[in-house]
Amino acid sequence: MLTPLFCHWHNESPEERKNRHQEAIARLELNKNKVIPMFDEATQISARVLNAPICILGILHGEEYNFKSGFGVANFGFNSELIRSRKIPKEDSFATYVIDSKKPLKIENTLKDSFFFQNVLVQHHQIKAYLGVPLITAEGECIGCLEIFDLESRPFSDEQIEYFSLTARWCIAEYERDFLINNAQTPQNISYESNINQLSSSLQTLSDHNLDYQSTYSINLRIKLVNQLIQKISLPLTSVIGMSSVLKQGIYGKINEKQLEYLNIIYDSGQEITALLDEITSLGVIENNNNLELSLVDIEIIAGQITQSLQISAQNKQCSLRISLEPGEKLWYLDREKIKQTIYYLVTTIIETARPGGNIQVHFSHQQSEIKITTIIKHPWLGDGIPYEKTESYLKAIQRYYDTDKKNKSEEQIKSYLDEIKTCSYDMITLLFSCHLAKLQQGNIKLKGTPELGYRFEVNIPTTPHHLESH
Repeated sequence: MLTPLFCHWHNESPEERKNRHQEAIARLELNKNKVIPMFDEATQISARVLNAPICILGILHGEEYNFKSGFGVANFGFNSELIRSRKIPKEDSFATYVIDSKKPLKIENTLKDSFFFQNVLVQHHQIKAYLGVPLITAEGECIGCLEIFDLESRPFSDEQIEYFSLTARWCIAEYERDFLINNAQTPQNISYESNINQLSSSLQTLSDHNLDYQSTYSINLRIKLVNQLIQKISLPLTSVIGMSSVLKQGIYGKINEKQLEYLNIIYDSGQEITALLDEITSLGVIENNNNLELSLVDIEIIAGQITQSLQISAQNKQCSLRISLEPGEKLWYLDREKIKQTIYYLVTTIIETARPGGNIQVHFSHQQSEIKITTIIKHPWLGDGIPYEKTESYLKAIQRYYDTDKKNKSEEQIKSYLDEIKTCSYDMITLLFSCHLAKLQQGNIKLKGTPELGYRFEVNIPTTPHHLESH
């Protein structure tokens, strides 16, 4: 059975989508002609593992789909224009459908596919089978495709598609991380250094409150040191993830069940550490003021990024994580980083206290001018809701946060509250930080429910849907 095409319904104009797409490519400098080692590694390994004669990694740039890396392209034919130009018109490329839908596309027999049968790749280059997976950046923009072509019809298993998708995610993530490190001094990039500089700028405010020079200097040094350590950890960590991914596929020899178990642990642990490092660096983007950097945000993409970041943490607690969205409007004007981190740290709070076997559920819904995110954990035999032993402390912490934030509090009361925070557990810190982020967006977090039915977190953030803003 052939895989049907599913494309996202876009609530923005083609010109807006094209501009956002081009900005993402320009920001990562993928519009330049340069050799990218991780792209070459991805095409070579994929071709070998999937036993495919042709593998290409390409970027959609304007009206052309450009080959950034190719393995076995000579199989298109030595007289093929594809070999000389290393590009193909957008309308002739299978990758266009992958990029537009942000989903894998498999064609097991192009000659039996009425939609693709007339494509130039089938008629002129004898392509009989195809598998393509999207290249999606950390910001959720699909900029290209990793794809294999075969000159004979063939099936593609779910395991092969999963491996291919993993390879695509790995190579684009490694490229972005390498790019950020190598361009840390470039102002237009959100890099480790620029994030740290934003944190450092707040030190001047501390100095205005009689913080002595030595203390300020010490904080500066520690922030810079954290920045450098993150960079040093990221490089070998990327290698660990990449190599464990390759080894567990059995490319360099058969591995037994126990070896596979250990490799999976290494790979999953590496992914979890990477997610934590990304969150550490992204903390620098959050400024301690009420200025919002509003932009058009796709809630579905934000939900996917949070799921990807926290899935392994949930699995380590023997829990499942599911994020759902109410049908309807997906594009809203929000502060992208603040809304993402608000939900990330609130879900982290629940994961930290979750019991094995729990199902963590996050649901996005909306009213006319507000986004509501409900977060709850359900358990098949322990019941629904936040663990009862945590409920009272969470209720008091949330109430205390909003009370202390009021302007009529004395300096001594605020100082006492800050001293108390130093002794808080990790789940309490993540909850309070989520409350702080919600407040920066003029929103709030509440713990709702009853002892009988269980308690859940509810986040309310004021916003404007795309269709209202555009009128």
